[in-house]
Amino acid sequence: MRIAILSDIHGNLEALQSVLDHAKGVGYDRLVCLGDVVGYGANPQECVDTIRGIVSKDNGKELVVKGNHDDAASGGGDEYFNDQAQRAIRWTAEQLNGETLDWLRDLEMVFCFDPDYFLVHASPYQPENWHYVVNMGDALSAFDSFEEQVAFIGHSHVPFFVSMENGDEHVQILQTEAVEMESGVRYLTNVGSVGQPRDGDPRACYVFLDLEQRKIERHRVDYDIDLASRKIIDAGLPEFLATRLHKGR
Repeated sequence: MRIAILSDIHGNLEALQSVLDHAKGVGYDRLVCLGDVVGYGANPQECVDTIRGIVSKDNGKELVVKGNHDDAASGGGDEYFNDQAQRAIRWTAEQLNGETLDWLRDLEMVFCFDPDYFLVHASPYQPENWHYVVNMGDALSAFDSFEEQVAFIGHSHVPFFVSMENGDEHVQILQTEAVEMESGVRYLTNVGSVGQPRDGDPRACYVFLDLEQRKIERHRVDYDIDLASRKIIDAGLPEFLATRLHKGR
């Protein structure tokens, strides 16, 4: 079974459609989303509709976890956002219908499946507090907060693989685009961002999990950045949210 894992779409319909086309070309059996379907981009309702129409279910529940922008748009509060993010999330909330707001509000914070895999938007450590994983200390706190072999996260928009072997005696960042999972080794995987990458590569980012081959593989996908950024400006959203798409920062 091959599972496409997406995160941080952020209302970028062009990026989402390109990623879905790429995933269909590669071939997948299930699709899951690690949150922040909305926020920043110009097509929040369309992105939610698209994800809801394609995402897989587990025991009747859609395999989507809540991101901080999903939470803020549906009434969770945006006081910790910067001014530009606040402007964007308040605009976003006005574009969403009542059913969508209810759906975002009711999303789970974490999800486990198969039973080796843990899904969460931010760090597994106190996920409701939206901690980032940006250094080795953050990674160690994350590893201490889940029991499964692999945790898939988003939130920082920067993809990475970190492995832990023999407890916390051997923790390392894996400089690779793909990981073949080994018995006795645990992994923390940031799947990157579909709609607003911040690692210097403006292409949309997501990963594939192959359950039979025990392999996680990262993919980058070109999309129409010009159109996505122009729609942000035309919507009256902060110009910075448009220009950063071209820079991948």
